[in-house]
Amino acid sequence: MAKKKKDNELIDIKNDNILIDKMIDVDEIKEDLEKYVDDKINKVFIDELDKTNRKLLREKSKKIFVKNIVIIILLLIIGFLVYLLYSNNYFDKLLNKNSNQIEEKSDVKKESEEKNEKVDEKEKIAKEPTLDELKKEYASLLDNYIIHEKSSYLHDFYTGKLTDDLKNYLTLNSINFDSLSKEDDYEIIQNDTFKLAYEKLFDDNYSPKTFDYNDNTIRYVNAMSSYITEKLLNKEESNIKREIKNIKVSDDKIIITTIEGIVIDSKLYNILNNEEIDEYNNDSLLKYSDNLNKVTYSFKNNKLTNLEK
Repeated sequence: MAKKKKDNELIDIKNDNILIDKMIDVDEIKEDLEKYVDDKINKVFIDELDKTNRKLLREKSKKIFVKNIVIIILLLIIGFLVYLLYSNNYFDKLLNKNSNQIEEKSDVKKESEEKNEKVDEKEKIAKEPTLDELKKEYASLLDNYIIHEKSSYLHDFYTGKLTDDLKNYLTLNSINFDSLSKEDDYEIIQNDTFKLAYEKLFDDNYSPKTFDYNDNTIRYVNAMSSYITEKLLNKEESNIKREIKNIKVSDDKIIITTIEGIVIDSKLYNILNNEEIDEYNNDSLLKYSDNLNKVTYSFKNNKLTNLEK
């Protein structure tokens, strides 16, 4: 009977172990412990971190506050210094000083410019050629523009009318008559010869045209491409005298102004009205400029482009 009781007790203990195993879950307890520990650690870490951040913020705020105080103090010092300068009229004195310096510099610059202008003017005057020098260089331009006092184009010439007929007259006057083909009672002027002489005197388009030359009709014959005279040409010496009054040279233009009159039997006459001016003994025509004829010749590329009275 006793053995049976022992077996029953073993059975009861076994059953109790099974119950304990069922009641206690070790893994669950472990997880709870780990969670608890983690929570504690996190809380401590966060608390420490908060303390550190608050400390840093307090230090930063303190630095900013000190910096602002320093800036305010500096601004007050600067303001005070500016006030002292202003109360002592420093800025007015400075402005006046700068103004005086600017005026002095301006005066110095102006004086320098005036000196330079005077120097340039003197150099310019020194470099400008004299009338005599200009005559030597340009007076020969007038040599081929000769007109006789009996020419039918005299009035055109001395009133500034440079007509085609007048141009042809002046062209023929520049040609050497000895080089022309002569017949018994007339002469032949080849068109090429005439054109070449014309283009040396005038810078425009040449066109052959019949014209008059000292009561001699110079007729252009198209079939012959030549001019035929009515009679033999006779180049009479002109009694017109001219004297250069002024020469201006600018760019490619040359403007020559002359005083001109007729000299016959040692007497000086006005060209257009034949009024006697005075006895002439090779005096300068300039002394009679108010009573004589004035002509302005305009040249371009050394060719006559215009006449003005």
